Amino acid sequence: MEHTEPESSFFEAFFGESSLMTIASVVIIIGTAFYLKLQNDSSTKPIPKPNTNLQLNSPKEKNKSKTPKEPRDSSLIPIKIFFGSQTGTAEEFSRKLASEAKRYKFDPIVVDLEEYDFEELATETNVIFVVATYGEGEPTDNAREFMQQFLDPSHPNDLLSAIQFTVFGLGNKTYEHYNAVSRQIDARLEELGAKRIFKRGEGDDDASLEDDFAAWKKELWPTLCAHFGLEIPVETASILDERRWRIDYHSADSSSVANAKQMSSRHLACKKGTGTGTDLNNPYFAKILVNRELHSPQSDRSCRHIEIELMPSIKYEPGDHLGVFPENHPSVVETAAQRLGVNLDNYFSLYNVKDSKIVIGPCTIRQALTQYCDLTNPPRKGVIKVLAALATSPEEKQRLELLSDDEKHEPYGKYIKEDMRNVIELLEEFPSVKIPFDHFVEIVPRLAPRYYSISSSLKENPNRVHITSVVVDFIKPTKRRHIGVCTNWLAKQIPSDGYFPQVPIYVRRSTFHLPKQMKTPLVMIGPGTGLAPFRGFVQERRFLEKIEGVKSENLLFFGCRHPNIDFIYKDELISMHNDGLIQLYAAFSRETVTKVYVQHKMSEAKKAIWESLSEKGGYFYICGDARAMAKDVHQT
Repeated sequence: MEHTEPESSFFEAFFGESSLMTIASVVIIIGTAFYLKLQNDSSTKPIPKPNTNLQLNSPKEKNKSKTPKEPRDSSLIPIKIFFGSQTGTAEEFSRKLASEAKRYKFDPIVVDLEEYDFEELATETNVIFVVATYGEGEPTDNAREFMQQFLDPSHPNDLLSAIQFTVFGLGNKTYEHYNAVSRQIDARLEELGAKRIFKRGEGDDDASLEDDFAAWKKELWPTLCAHFGLEIPVETASILDERRWRIDYHSADSSSVANAKQMSSRHLACKKGTGTGTDLNNPYFAKILVNRELHSPQSDRSCRHIEIELMPSIKYEPGDHLGVFPENHPSVVETAAQRLGVNLDNYFSLYNVKDSKIVIGPCTIRQALTQYCDLTNPPRKGVIKVLAALATSPEEKQRLELLSDDEKHEPYGKYIKEDMRNVIELLEEFPSVKIPFDHFVEIVPRLAPRYYSISSSLKENPNRVHITSVVVDFIKPTKRRHIGVCTNWLAKQIPSDGYFPQVPIYVRRSTFHLPKQMKTPLVMIGPGTGLAPFRGFVQERRFLEKIEGVKSENLLFFGCRHPNIDFIYKDELISMHNDGLIQLYAAFSRETVTKVYVQHKMSEAKKAIWESLSEKGGYFYICGDARAMAKDVHQT
C-alpha cells in the first residue's frame, strides 16, 4: 500500500504493513472488504458508474480560496497537473511530471485537488490528472469533494470544451475496481467537451507501478511536443537541480525552538491542527482504553484487540476504516540518524524554495524521522536515481543506476522488492552516497497512516471504536528483521494505572456497509483478521434486533490455524452462534493433517449459502487475502 496507493475490489484487502504486499506468504489482512449483492441483472459496463452521492468526511467552505495567480512566461505552454493522492505516490508522480515539463518548455503548476476551486476548471487550457483509486472504487480523501462536483450530472456538455487533457491512474490489478477513478475522470472530461491529447495511462502497484508510469510518460512528452510544435531538447538537467526545499537550522535559544517545544505534542501528520478526527489532515488524539492479546500463549504470533475512545462528535458505521498515524521504531530512527550523520535533538524547518512557505517544522530531527519519513518501505526508482547521482564511487553509481533504470525491471524487482530492502539499508550498502538531511527528507515518501477495518458497532459501544491488529515482525530475505511500523507501535501502547496512551486517528468513510433491511441475509467470509468488519456487522445487528424485534440471518465463515491458538474472539463468536445470532462455520488449517480452509466450509454449507443468496436476496461479503484466499473463495 502506499507506500502504495490502495484501491478496492470485489474483495478489498488493506494490509497492516504496506511492505508486506510483495510477499504472498506473509499476508496480514487488517482491512476491509467489498460486498456483492447477487442480482438477476448481472450486466457490466466498461466504465464504473460514478458514485454521485459521495459522503464527505467533513464539510468544506464554499468560498474556498482561488488557485493563486502567478506571473507567467507567455513564451511557455501553461499546463496544470492535478493530483489525487492518499499517501503521496500520485503527488510524487505529479511533481516528476512538472519537473520534466519545464525541460520541454512547458509552464507547469502542480495542484492538490483538495485545494482547487472546481469553478475554475472551465477556464483551464491544458491539464493532466494523476489520480489514485481508493476504497470501493472511490477517490482519495483529497479528491472526494472535487469528484462530487465533477460528476454532477447537471453540467452542460460543453463546460470543458476549452480543455486539452490526459490522465494517469494508480491502481492495483488484484482488485476488481482497477483504476476506477482515473477511468471516470477520463470519460467525464470527454463527456464535458474536453479533448484528449494523449492516451490514458494506468499503473499497477501490485507489479510495476513505477515502470508503468515511466513507460507512459516516455511517450507523453514527444506527443505533447509534436502537438504544440515544441522541439525535444537534446540534453536534460541533472536530477540534483530539481530541489524544491531548503533547510534552516535553529539555535537552542531561538523563538522557533520555543514554539517547537510548545507544539512538540502535535503529530507532524496534523497539518491543520484542529484535531477533529474527520479527515486526513485533522487526526484526533484519542485515548487507548483497552489493548489486549487475542492469541493464546502457545502462538508464535500476536494479534491485538484495541479499544479507542472517541469524542461524541466522531461517528462511524460498521465497515468504515480507522486511519492510525504511526511512528517509526526508535531503533530504525537511530540507525537512520547515524547513517545520515545528524543529531536527533537539533531543531530545523524546511521551506518551499519557490514561495518560502514552511513545509515541515520547526521540530527536531528526531520528530521528523519518527513521524514524517517513511523509512521501512522499499524505495521507488525515483529515490534511487537521486542516490545514484550522489554516489562518489563509480562502481556504486553504476549499480544504483542499474537498479533505477526505467527500462530494466529485473534488478530492481529482485534486489529491492523481493528482498524488501528499505532506504536506510540501501544507504548502508552504498556508503559513498552522501545525502544531506534536507534532501533525504525531500525525496523519501511521507509516513502514511495505516488503515484498519473497524471491528465494532458504535451503537453497542458508544464513544468507542475497536480495531483488530496482527503484529508484523519477521525476518526478511536479507536476514534482517522487519518490524511492522504501525502494528508494533500500537502493540506497545498499553494503558495502565490510569495512564491511557494517545494515538492520532481519523475515521474514513466506506461504502462497505450493511444492507438497510434487517431481513436481508448476510454471507460473510473472513479468515484471520478478515473477521474484523464482520464483528462490527454482527454487533450492529444484535443491537438492532433488540430495538426492532426483527430476527436477522447471518452466516459467518471464519478460518485460522488452530482452535486453541489463534481463534480470535473465540468465546464471543461461539456465544453468538449458541444464541442464534450467527451460523458459525470455522475452518482450521493446522488442526489435522488435512488442511481445511474457508472455501472447504463453504462447499459443505453450499445449500445454506444458495438459499441465502439466491432465494432470499442475501448479500455476500469477503474480507481477506486478495492473492490467494479470495480467489479460491470466488472460484468456490
